[in-house]
Amino acid sequence: MSVPRVAVSQTPYVREVELALNRVLGHMRQAASHGVDLIVFPEWFMGLNPVEVIPNRYTEKLGQLAKELNLLVITGSLRVLDGETGKKQQRGLVIERDGALAGSQSKILFQPTERPWFEPGINIAPINTSWGKIIVLLGLDATDPVIWQDALKLHPNLIVMAANPRTATERHQLQEVTVTRSLELGATVVLAPLLGRFGGVQYSGGAVIAHQGRIISSADDSETLLMAQDPKTPLIQLGVVDVSCYVPLSSPPKGITVDPKHTLGPEAEKKVILDWGALKASDPTAAGREILSLSNGNPRWLALAPARPMASRELSLLLNEGARGAFAYPGLDGIAPYAEPVGDLGKVLSLFRRPLLVHTGPGPAPLRYDSPLLWDDFLLEFPAIPLVLLHMGGRSPYLEEALMLLERHSQVWLETSRAPLSAIKEALAVASDRVVFGSGGLASDFGTEWDKLKQLEPDVAPETFQNLIHNNARRLFFSSPAASDTRPGTLRLVRQPS
Repeated sequence: MSVPRVAVSQTPYVREVELALNRVLGHMRQAASHGVDLIVFPEWFMGLNPVEVIPNRYTEKLGQLAKELNLLVITGSLRVLDGETGKKQQRGLVIERDGALAGSQSKILFQPTERPWFEPGINIAPINTSWGKIIVLLGLDATDPVIWQDALKLHPNLIVMAANPRTATERHQLQEVTVTRSLELGATVVLAPLLGRFGGVQYSGGAVIAHQGRIISSADDSETLLMAQDPKTPLIQLGVVDVSCYVPLSSPPKGITVDPKHTLGPEAEKKVILDWGALKASDPTAAGREILSLSNGNPRWLALAPARPMASRELSLLLNEGARGAFAYPGLDGIAPYAEPVGDLGKVLSLFRRPLLVHTGPGPAPLRYDSPLLWDDFLLEFPAIPLVLLHMGGRSPYLEEALMLLERHSQVWLETSRAPLSAIKEALAVASDRVVFGSGGLASDFGTEWDKLKQLEPDVAPETFQNLIHNNARRLFFSSPAASDTRPGTLRLVRQPS
């Protein structure tokens, strides 16, 4: 099933039903003029509509216009009277392109103030339409984990979450949940939230259209008719590519939580993940596969394989299984970068022309292994392997050595974590297309490193800053392996290793 062309109506709540109806009909016409397949409305989109059996004069008007416009309509909750039991319910309707009522979904969970007035629904059921199977989750139903799992088992093509955040924080969380759930579903999830003041509470909006873990379109707390955009566009236009995100897979420090599906904020766009602990694992292949499995759960993440001396065969396996590069710290094994076992890793990497990220500067290994200049022999032997120097050496004299290698070798890239701003500026002056942002540590380190780079923004050209935080790393790590460009630093796969 393709990505539907969706519109979401996000307008402030109004109590008067006729005013609300006229606005709904206007948004339907506006959406149809943009060629959308369906339009989604939030809860209470019709104000305090009369409690009547459906169909009624209001739903008939919706159906007539839906037929005229050839538009599928998914409503938020309406107050209805069950024709058989005579009990009041809240239902979301799905109206077909021909104006017929395709089905409805009764709200199951209620706020305490609503419970005395409404009869809850029994279960979640998909509604079959000309576009596909649709599930509508109203209010608290949209955020209940049990109801969500029930919905997943029904394998719908589209789920509408008519959930209602009250604060910016809740809006942010619900938007993340929407994108995460679209990834779990492998299809489209739409967040259609309430906006404006209702029942003594101010609601903050924040509609989202997400498909398979990608934000197709999103809104803030403004009145808008949100339109789906091209699903092939970048997730967040000005997102940051983090090339050295450390994800501790085993025994993470207390209080550290890792969310591979974090979707909003500057770190939302792309991450290149690794786990330094994998370099000391007894089974580097298993450790590498664990990192790969985490990246496979998120389309915005790519995994690097642990490249341990005397484990070149294991590295080859992981690159074949999808790792988009490798990370190494041979000093942890008491081996210098110019030694033969590291050269064996280079022979494997040269077949793929994949980047190798290496630790430089003071670290847990003996200092005699931490000098960036020790990689000079490797660079001369393997000119097709992009080599990313973590921390730019970290401090003098290693900083000067890293800058020397950047100027000497066209395949050297510098990563900015823990490097001083003065050194980053100097690196940009040498090769602004080979300096990349990285957090260099745990998820909690991202904010520190991002705040540091933001200080640099006023002092460099806008294009240079975007290259630093986004474009350079995206080109290095996220370009297609089959790209025709054969310059050092690109990712063309020359041949598969035997």
